Amino acid sequence: MTQMSEQDRGDLAILVMGIFEDWRLDPEEQLELIGRDHTASQRELTRWRHGTPLPDDEQMLERARHILGIHEALQVVFPRNPRQPAFWLRNRNPYFGTAPLAVMIDDGLAGMDWVWRHLDCTQGWR
Repeated sequence: MTQMSEQDRGDLAILVMGIFEDWRLDPEEQLELIGRDHTASQRELTRWRHGTPLPDDEQMLERARHILGIHEALQVVFPRNPRQPAFWLRNRNPYFGTAPLAVMIDDGLAGMDWVWRHLDCTQGWR
């Protein structure tokens, strides 16, 4: 991933926090998906929601990229029902054998990649 400016990381933080709200994630789930451990506070989430830039951390920015990609793919799959993505993420999916959100939390970036590839067939084309 290319170097992002502080402004770009601030804009990205706002986008990711908005997606988390759309997905109806609790703070612990948000911290897990963005790659922060449980010692991070909800204040950090609030700061990001208001535009404080995400850290210049390659893994966190890669997770944010996956979150954006998954969100976009869910919008394509469910274009008419804005509540369906949150439902889809939380409910058991036969393809995964569990809820897609559980895959993303339990398997981290690899799980996020798996969910994104399932939703968007263009992912993984090299």
